[in-house]
Amino acid sequence: VRQERTAQEKLQFLCMFKLLRCGCATGAVAVAFLSVAISLAIGYGGRLGLWKYLDERADSEGRQFLKGLVPALHDGTPWRFSVDAMPDLTGQTFLVTGANVGLGYWTARHLAAAKGTVVVACRSLSKCEAAVAEIRAAAGHAAVHAMQLDLASFKSVRAFVEQYGAGGFELDGLICNAGIMVPPFELTAEGLESQIGVNHFGHFLLTKLLMPRLEAAAKRRGVATVVAVSSAAHFDSYAEGILPLDQMHSESKYVRAKAYGQSKLANVLFVRELASRAGASGVLANAVHPGGVETQLARHAEKFVAGIFGAAVQQYLTQKLLPLVLWHPRDASLTALYAAVSPAVREGKVSGKYFHPIARETRPDPHAFNATLQKMLWRMSEEVVAAN
Repeated sequence: VRQERTAQEKLQFLCMFKLLRCGCATGAVAVAFLSVAISLAIGYGGRLGLWKYLDERADSEGRQFLKGLVPALHDGTPWRFSVDAMPDLTGQTFLVTGANVGLGYWTARHLAAAKGTVVVACRSLSKCEAAVAEIRAAAGHAAVHAMQLDLASFKSVRAFVEQYGAGGFELDGLICNAGIMVPPFELTAEGLESQIGVNHFGHFLLTKLLMPRLEAAAKRRGVATVVAVSSAAHFDSYAEGILPLDQMHSESKYVRAKAYGQSKLANVLFVRELASRAGASGVLANAVHPGGVETQLARHAEKFVAGIFGAAVQQYLTQKLLPLVLWHPRDASLTALYAAVSPAVREGKVSGKYFHPIARETRPDPHAFNATLQKMLWRMSEEVVAAN
């Protein structure tokens, strides 16, 4: 039986004895002092305008890798969307994948608070139901529903869509948030490399099967939206951008970070092609990068340091450092929400674009403008789902 690791076990990178022959406590001391130094440097950098410079800096091809990546880089630049700007969503229905924790959870929670009907789709139904209970309590809104969905299985995706239809749900917005990141090499139920299998192919099939509902909503209201939660990691895919199908699922070709970047590039290519195909129907499609987001690992780090140094140091990390270097998922979710519900996107018919925090349009990787690659990926995706 697999046992849950302790916070200390999850933070073995602090135990640097293998490299420096010093213990965990010494490692934690180094991390604590480094944290203080970083936060002070960030403060001075902001006053000198360094972070604003980095935030706005583009490379020779116009790419802005760092734009909004962390809160410090956004310092002094107004957010282009906020919770207060959320429109009333009464009578509208939204589906959020991977919504039991983090970004997905807060995306669903904000939608529910704006009186939207929300379907929360997760691999674990029990975790999904727990998240729904929390969202209902926090939002004071009962129209939040849990459904099981495993994007690593086309069978599960098809079963989900059948259940969604049987539930009588409409669909005004689909937010493709679920994803996995840099796991060891493994294959999905259909024999696809897991990262692109879940992050792209699973969502491709889900979107394809739900398009009639999106188109019906667009006909009824004038607009419906699809949002793919991508990442700045899409700037670092394989040299080809997207590997040929016969190489994509080969362990010998697998490089964790490159495969993740490939799956996130696929998200951008997907929405650009979908935008060109679905524009006449009123369905808008955009991709977003949420920024560097605070995760459970960061919270484990806080507890570990607190156990050695006490609450004062832990409080410093929580109040001073983390808000500068990681977005809270409550705020990181705003860029996806902007693409899903903002009047600027919906009324402006903005589609096929890529956004960085908070809700700022940014130029994606040059591969994203390769029309041949874009259409090749779509054709490949159609073939993969048809064969399975």
